[in-house]
Amino acid sequence: MLISVHVPKAAGSSFREVLHQHFGAQLLLDYADRPLAPGHRWRRIRADLRTAAGKSAALAPYACVHGHFVADKYAFLGGRARFVTWLRDPVQRVASHYHYWQRQPDLRNPDCRALIERKLSLADFAALPRMRNVMARFLGQVPLRDFYFVGLVEDLPASLTRFWRLTGIDVDAHLHVNRNDDLETGSYELTPALRAHLEQLNRRDRELYESARAMP
Repeated sequence: MLISVHVPKAAGSSFREVLHQHFGAQLLLDYADRPLAPGHRWRRIRADLRTAAGKSAALAPYACVHGHFVADKYAFLGGRARFVTWLRDPVQRVASHYHYWQRQPDLRNPDCRALIERKLSLADFAALPRMRNVMARFLGQVPLRDFYFVGLVEDLPASLTRFWRLTGIDVDAHLHVNRNDDLETGSYELTPALRAHLEQLNRRDRELYESARAMP
């Protein structure tokens, strides 16, 4: 079973379309947890199922799970789980998140409300505790080396090709769901001082990203 961890603003929406095209009704979308919300807790796969056996039975109709959740949630599957995810340069990821919430605010989230109501700068938004090291938070306690596939947004076509070779799942490298059409270069231009500030706030994510880049 593929367990696809959708890190916000790291090609997860585009990848969801790839998975939907392949799996259809066998794709379970799991977006209820909201790991960036205060007091985040995992939603049980079914409200009345507490055991690993019960949760496995609830997953029986599916071949793939994709969504916003911490990878640990599906660790009970053991060797049956093939974890996959996409990572992005952490500075670009937080900049993208900042601009995305300005375009499409999630007013249920207090950090998004602060962004909109207080007109936070990118530097102030990135300094909010829940906006730091988001990639590391979503991967949880599952080591990067245990992921079956890790794609890199900055290397999208090659990563999709590698995913196809690993899984046989057809891909379309031209999918760009939720892309900021005003961003023609594919990256946000930042001053050296702002980039250094964002790097400092996301040191764990930088280490994670560089480790992913070094993977064969």
